[in-house]
Amino acid sequence: MKYRLNYPQKLFIFCFSFLILCNCSSDSDDDSSTVVENEEQDPPKQITSFLNISDFTLPEQDANGFTILKAEGDSRIIYVNNSTGDDSTGKVYSSNDPDIGANPFAPSNAIKPYATIAAAQKNMRNNEADVLLLAAGGVWNESLKLTHGKSIEQRSVYASYGEGNRPELRTGFAPGISNLQITNVIVSGIKFWAHVRDDEGPHFESFASGSPGFNFYNGHGKPVLNVLIEDCFFRSYKGNVITGIIDAGRVPMEKIVLRRNIFSRNYSNSSHSQGLFYNGSGETNGTTVLLEGNVFDHNGWRIQRTTAGMTPDDGQATFFNHNTYFANAKGVLFYGNIFLRGASIGTKWTANEGPDSSRDIALIDNLYIDGEIGISIGGNATGPLRFKNIMISNNVFSNIGKSKPTNRTLSWGVDVKDWDGGEVKENLFLHQKDTEITNLFAIRLNTESESRNIAITNNKVFGLTGKPKAKLELLKISGEGTASNITISSNYMYDSGNTAVVSYNGESGYTFSKNYYMSNNANGNWFYSDKMKTSLDIEGWRSNFENDAELFELSSWPEPTRDVDTYINMLGKGNSIDDFIILLYEQSRNNWNPNLTAPFVNRWIRQGFEK
Repeated sequence: MKYRLNYPQKLFIFCFSFLILCNCSSDSDDDSSTVVENEEQDPPKQITSFLNISDFTLPEQDANGFTILKAEGDSRIIYVNNSTGDDSTGKVYSSNDPDIGANPFAPSNAIKPYATIAAAQKNMRNNEADVLLLAAGGVWNESLKLTHGKSIEQRSVYASYGEGNRPELRTGFAPGISNLQITNVIVSGIKFWAHVRDDEGPHFESFASGSPGFNFYNGHGKPVLNVLIEDCFFRSYKGNVITGIIDAGRVPMEKIVLRRNIFSRNYSNSSHSQGLFYNGSGETNGTTVLLEGNVFDHNGWRIQRTTAGMTPDDGQATFFNHNTYFANAKGVLFYGNIFLRGASIGTKWTANEGPDSSRDIALIDNLYIDGEIGISIGGNATGPLRFKNIMISNNVFSNIGKSKPTNRTLSWGVDVKDWDGGEVKENLFLHQKDTEITNLFAIRLNTESESRNIAITNNKVFGLTGKPKAKLELLKISGEGTASNITISSNYMYDSGNTAVVSYNGESGYTFSKNYYMSNNANGNWFYSDKMKTSLDIEGWRSNFENDAELFELSSWPEPTRDVDTYINMLGKGNSIDDFIILLYEQSRNNWNPNLTAPFVNRWIRQGFEK
């Protein structure tokens, strides 16, 4: 049976339903050749007890999971066509105007579009569900300025009409979207391109400072609410920003949704730069930001660091720059995203405002490839219990440290620090093969101040290697702060031969239970106790820290060598991560292949570890 991805309306979408992937011919241009074979199941409605996709009140979706765009009865509909339009004759239509036919997004009759976005936008009304549509395949050297919609159910819409590629806004050194505050809006299927800053494109002029693709912020009583950006492309901007200022008139941000977008090669030559930066200082709401199904690739840098120090000259990578950087976040869900080749960290999280300054954060079923670090959730400041209620689950980390953007030889999976309640469970940490890596871990628990109520369970580690006799640990527990009720259980950790399976500082508050270990290290000293200042074999580890520790055989995993390279080869679409990335850049509403999404890739890799 061929599987067709179905998305229930306003429900959480969790793609664990397929079982067997079909072999596909690389000679066919028909995407049906790469459809996954499986038994259909109803996806779970809920993945965490505190935050789910349904909490963000998404509009109705089609069978492929894209928003069904519509015009309301009193909407104005305005068309823009750079080749056939005319600002002097452009017409404003009503949703039931016979001149446009039954579907405003595919007008069947002759219409009178505007030529420029600026002229068309003058007819868009604030606080109404008006619709501005750009001709598919059209190109404009303009930015987009949005209007407020009427309500979360009746949003203003900025999208495309007709068939073809995303309409393209070449905005040069200007922003892609120029608004700062916006409410009740959908932006769908548009390419925003700082084309003169893209040295991989034909229009490159300079890597000089530039503008954000978008910069939304709250302040002075003006909110950012109910914003949906879907199927868009933001490339070569200085960054993209969602932030706020704390003042007496502040209104919390709420329900900002970014789904199925591509954020690529955004960088700065003069300041820190992120694919997406968010600061939730002063926020109180519990449904702030949803990232679902996006691709973040090569953000925070244009070139590998070449000069001494961490300066961004010429767009060099620095350890200040990341695919995403979220500070003081509250009510944030990342589901099914792909994070590739960040300047340093795939997803960085900080909390600088004391206990509980970040809370209710869930990172579910994302795919992390390359960069230096997968997830860092606790960096920058030190302080007790800064992160409350955190879930990191079902993610796959592969080849972390491959590109060495900053020229540091790091490979870190998940870094946990100063949590007050949370889980790291059912993740895979795989395939770091670079023998020049000198600082490596899959999971680190770093308690410099205070952490409590954390469970590390059912994770699997395989194929992580580095330079012999370097600082390499699969599980690292460090810091001399206060730790309580931290449990490490049912994890499988396989050492390829030159790392410590566990490096433990020996402080109180940690409980090891029924973990499974194996190593190719012939001397048998797989564990290190910082408190005892000695290495331990399995019997020494059992007698001191974990009496029910188990050994396991690599043969208990049917195919642990599965990775993105073998996945894309199995689909008949290439042989490497580079081939995979090319296909990701071709993804859009008009060319959607669910096999190229994180939940599908992750599930296939996971099957290699299932008995």
